[in-house]
Amino acid sequence: MNGNNNGKSFKRCPMCLKDWEDREAFLNDHTLELNGYDADFDQLEFGLLYFTHRVAGCYSTMAIEAREFFSLYQGAKYAENLMGSDQCTGKCLKTGDLGACPAHCRFAFVREVVQIIKKRQHYRPDSGLHRILLDGGCYKESEKIEEGYGNK
Repeated sequence: MNGNNNGKSFKRCPMCLKDWEDREAFLNDHTLELNGYDADFDQLEFGLLYFTHRVAGCYSTMAIEAREFFSLYQGAKYAENLMGSDQCTGKCLKTGDLGACPAHCRFAFVREVVQIIKKRQHYRPDSGLHRILLDGGCYKESEKIEEGYGNK
């Protein structure tokens, strides 16, 4: 799976059939929410990122292979697998845990990609406003990120 729909678009919503022409259009759509990651421990590129299309009548969740977003991250990557070690936080085992991982592990960079996507989702460049995720999954907009919000 490469995220393409018949070679014509980056992704198509399976419920409402909205097409995103390319990755940039997909990432700039603030009706999408990244809400999960399932790691593939054999081949990182085949891990799945889950996005929910939050529009009335849809709310479909779609999966896209992590490799579609790897080029967003230009930082350090580590070769060592720390899964199960004392340094492992276990975040890769929890689909809904999208926090960054402090371990210098081969899986940690995908979590950095997730952080980049989350930051893009919480900022609306067209308005200068930030989307703030509140407890319960609701959003509000603010001119700045408030302490304790938007970090889920």
